[in-house]
Amino acid sequence: MKTKNTLFRTILLMILSASPLVTWAQPSTTDPDHACLNSTEDYWVINTPGSTYNWVLSGGGTITEGQGTSAIRINWTALGTFNLTVTETLSSTTNCSGVPITLNIIVDPLPVPTATANTPFTGGDLNLIGGPGGMASYAWTGPDGFTSNLQNPVITGVTDAAAGTYTLTVTNAAGCSASTTVNVTINSVNLPTAVANTPCVGGDLNLVGGPSGMASYSWTGPNGFTSNMQNPVITGVTAASAGTYTLTVTNAGGGTASATVDVIINPVPAPAITGPNPVCQSTDTSTEIYSTPAVAGNTYNWTVVGGTFSGQGTNQIAVRWTTPGAGSVSVTETVISTGCSANATIDINVQPAPVTNGIYHN
Repeated sequence: MKTKNTLFRTILLMILSASPLVTWAQPSTTDPDHACLNSTEDYWVINTPGSTYNWVLSGGGTITEGQGTSAIRINWTALGTFNLTVTETLSSTTNCSGVPITLNIIVDPLPVPTATANTPFTGGDLNLIGGPGGMASYAWTGPDGFTSNLQNPVITGVTDAAAGTYTLTVTNAAGCSASTTVNVTINSVNLPTAVANTPCVGGDLNLVGGPSGMASYSWTGPNGFTSNMQNPVITGVTAASAGTYTLTVTNAGGGTASATVDVIINPVPAPAITGPNPVCQSTDTSTEIYSTPAVAGNTYNWTVVGGTFSGQGTNQIAVRWTTPGAGSVSVTETVISTGCSANATIDINVQPAPVTNGIYHN
């Protein structure tokens, strides 16, 4: 019969000889577990002092650290579903091994992010466009302390400080992340310009846009005016063409900016000649007066067909009709300050003077 001490030693030996129980100590032990391609992940079990641990990975990666211990590190290099098995051995006592336990691990693909941007002008809008759509999250960082969690953020009123490299990090539904960058240039040199002449009513309005070499030009203005030409011309303008014209240019990088020019349409004078008609051919020094309303600051240039005249440069002339038949009086009135001018003409019927052959007496 065994003594009490012998029985105690027997029970103790049975306890020490029992197989160890391996317990996962990961924060998440959901089976299957997930990992991301090209990631390095740590796996471990509750450590028993004096035990060794044999880890076996069915594929998809490499155990880079910790073999034989209770914690390992795996570098995942292939997509798919793989098994990670660990067996604990009480090597410090009886070399008894426990029942292997296995964790199924799915290696998920990384997202493939895209990042593009326009090339805005100074003061314009920087449009950052991230992809692909449907990601769990987006995180942008960039110059001048920029951050955003939007997929496609817009920075308005940019300055030169907005130029540089922007980084987009996207995370998919599996929790895998990847990053990409886009370099942004702020166009602070070739800003748009818009200039125009100051035509007279009836003349041509010449709109000149810059700089050259833009991807597109778009003009808008009074009276419903639109044009996609860089330098459009509006012929035969009226007073309705006066006002503000806006030019919007788009560069090769998709950046847009605008410039404006205020256009003045100068009025033209309205000469109106008054004077006798018909008239008689002058046989002496007698003259007829022709005039147009006087306007301060205007000049007058007269032309007479069928006679001679005096008063050039003024609004009134005296004509001596010397040639019978069809005559005319014309005036060109010019506004000195603008150069705008207008013409007026009246046709004159110059009646011939009678010819008396002599006085007869019988």
